[in-house]
Amino acid sequence: MKNSLSYQPFIIIGTARTGSTMLWSYLNSHPDILCLRGVYGSTNKINFGKFYDELPEEYHSSELIKLRNERPIEFLENYVWKEYPKPFKAVGFKYFYDHDRHISNKQELINYFKTNNAIKFLHLKRDNLLATLFSYKRALAQQQWTKANTGFRTSITVQECKSYLQQILENQNQFDEMFSDRTLQVSYDNLLKATEQTLQEVLGFIDVKAISLTTETKKNTETKLSDCITNYTELKIHFKSTDYAKYFYE
Repeated sequence: MKNSLSYQPFIIIGTARTGSTMLWSYLNSHPDILCLRGVYGSTNKINFGKFYDELPEEYHSSELIKLRNERPIEFLENYVWKEYPKPFKAVGFKYFYDHDRHISNKQELINYFKTNNAIKFLHLKRDNLLATLFSYKRALAQQQWTKANTGFRTSITVQECKSYLQQILENQNQFDEMFSDRTLQVSYDNLLKATEQTLQEVLGFIDVKAISLTTETKKNTETKLSDCITNYTELKIHFKSTDYAKYFYE
């Protein structure tokens, strides 16, 4: 990493449907913070986010996408953790567990994160991973990631549910172990219920002045999972004697 950075570099790590867009929006309401979207996440574009003024929110240049995929560190240092005209105190982006899928050498970027102790991590988690899975399936089916049709219903196979829970828990543990000394655990549920306290903890962790933050996002009105997942009872019975039983508490 460039040693001359005048701000705190940070990464929001996690997975989809855990409040990352809400946290991104809150952080960008602070005048001293720039938080980009998941710049490594999309296949055919680079999503910088609307608060990045030097390139479009969604950048489709094939040359830049190739650079990101083949030389991810060069991309990072020239387009994310670079010098900005505005004197930000912290600059970060969202990085989900599967955002390495476009990178030629999948370990290269993680090794970079591990060896650069200046980087801080906000590990965003949601208490009920079943709710995360349902929300993801709904967003994927509707191709709508900020608003939701609250009347959506779906089934989830036992194998799909098991595979998802296993994978996310493995990812959480892996990232916690890699960056344990530089990570703040951020609860999606606390972000909703204890918003001010949670945000102030985040600001303190990334060494930015504590002020009240705002967001443009709105929490979707949720109905009970037992009403939204058509085979909820089947899943609850199947997992009742497992470590996953805690996700079926309705």
